[in-house]
Amino acid sequence: MKKSISLLLISLITMGGVFAQALPEGMVSLLPTDVKANITGSRKATQEKNLVVAGDTTKGYKAFFAANDAIHGEELWVTDGTPDGTLLVKDINTGTNSSDIYWLTRFNDKVVFSANDGENGIELWISDGTEDGTFMVKDIHEYGSSQPRGFTQINETQFVFGAMDYESESYGATGQYWLWVSDGTEAGTELIYQCDTKFPGQDNASWHSPYCRVGRRVFFKADYAIGTSVGEELWVTDGTTAGTYLVKDINTESIASGTANSAIDNMINFYNEKLFLKAFSIESANEPWASDGTPEGTYQIYDTNPTFEESGFPRGGGASEAAAFPYNGKVYFRGYLPDTGFELACTNLALNDYTVFDIDVNTPSVDNNSYADLGVEFDGVFMFCAATGFDAAKSNNYGGELHYTDGETVTMQSNLGPDTQSNWVKELTVASGSLYWWNESGDVVDYKQKLFRIDNKSQAPVRVTNFDPNGDAIHTLRNLGGDLIFARDMGGSEDLLYCYRYRKEGFNPETDADDLEIEYRTRAEIEAGTGIKSMPFSSAKLTVYPNPATDKINFNVKGEVASVKIYDLTGRPVKVETQPAGNSVNVGSLQKGIYKVLITTAKDSYASSLIIK
Repeated sequence: MKKSISLLLISLITMGGVFAQALPEGMVSLLPTDVKANITGSRKATQEKNLVVAGDTTKGYKAFFAANDAIHGEELWVTDGTPDGTLLVKDINTGTNSSDIYWLTRFNDKVVFSANDGENGIELWISDGTEDGTFMVKDIHEYGSSQPRGFTQINETQFVFGAMDYESESYGATGQYWLWVSDGTEAGTELIYQCDTKFPGQDNASWHSPYCRVGRRVFFKADYAIGTSVGEELWVTDGTTAGTYLVKDINTESIASGTANSAIDNMINFYNEKLFLKAFSIESANEPWASDGTPEGTYQIYDTNPTFEESGFPRGGGASEAAAFPYNGKVYFRGYLPDTGFELACTNLALNDYTVFDIDVNTPSVDNNSYADLGVEFDGVFMFCAATGFDAAKSNNYGGELHYTDGETVTMQSNLGPDTQSNWVKELTVASGSLYWWNESGDVVDYKQKLFRIDNKSQAPVRVTNFDPNGDAIHTLRNLGGDLIFARDMGGSEDLLYCYRYRKEGFNPETDADDLEIEYRTRAEIEAGTGIKSMPFSSAKLTVYPNPATDKINFNVKGEVASVKIYDLTGRPVKVETQPAGNSVNVGSLQKGIYKVLITTAKDSYASSLIIK
């Protein structure tokens, strides 16, 4: 009873504060008055308590999150961006008990996550946003909790993750999370490799997870589970045991147990061609690296700081705050040079290709750093936050503000903070051709954590929200099919949730439309029109059997089968059969490996993975 009364009082106080002033046109508050979301405000794409958008262009998009209504406890909720479409998905742990939902991650038009139903411990779950379509995929640890995490989609029908089973929990002082793969079904969920994988938030300071998909492979941080230790190093997997291996022992520094960690961070998918990352070696310390998944194709791009401490230890320059997507053929990040300090840097991943833009030019420049922050492509340029300096007595010192570059020059977009008072633009997010962010702005209270918008690179920023004179506590911006969805921290583990629908003047649904589909093609494939952008999928379950197969496969689908297409992991069709007889296809001509099967009927498309042995 006390809990219900307290929540009621909080709700009344909160709603009074919210509706003391009208919401901006196009903005709606999504949650019922007695419901509070729980969303981590860490400015990460992968968060313990995440706000995740999933869907496709035909079905539309929904956002998933954990919320507490005091009746069901904290459970899985979903929204389509309207109050009526904001609903409890399922009471996974029935009654007022919470289901401990963590690591929500998109998997095509569904989400995967860890949850506790009160009977099986913390295990792997999946949801399509409906009660019937929300279920435990597999009880991986039959005697405890597998605590799955690090979910990363690897291809059209599978995702990989780390989990603990009965055997792996006995490794080391706290157990190990070995590498698993799943297609969202119990039969399709299996252990790939016994290696000690790392998980989001563990020794990972970037916006990203220590898992990164490149094409149809996933790079990740791990060490061997048994035998000789190489430390936490770069690994890669194609979703099979044979295709999972240590790429390279980057840091060969000797320690008692083997070799030291390479401190991998800021992994970026470079056009499905290579991986960009920051790594530590005993020769150069922290520097930008690249990898194509082979030892010889894994290399340090540039030695940004070839100097040494008095002890002889390399200083290194590092590479941090890397943008999630390349811009104009290059990855942009916070880099270093001995004569500039920490500034905006970029590279096309070729050996020795490295450019630094010195934005804070106060002298000595090496001691005056712009601390360039995460950026995003918008209106033909790369938008990011950086500081020009903090000395009000000097010209061109404006603190941390919004900037942009075309790859040649850098321009300050706006100066919202008077003089050198910084706004520190955070979470730059594009939706329907407009750019949104919130200002950290600790020294400009009037702008603190309020939502801002521009419709082009030259427009003066428009303040969208003004909930609280002392700061709006906005965080976790996501693109919900062209609308902006975001959270507002109300203290503790309680967040409000809003959706903002806005279309700029002259909005063009063709040129300004957001592409939220998952891209597997390289630049060359896109230009040549080869490969497949993404394989159609259905919410209906498809079972291909036997799987693994040697000579033929069988399947059951509703309706007459128009075609069966089988693709290799590059997206190349290797077998096409129209109107197969008896729902069976001969695959004896295929080489050993992993494939994707696409079955099309008059009304639907079905996709599944297939292993040929």
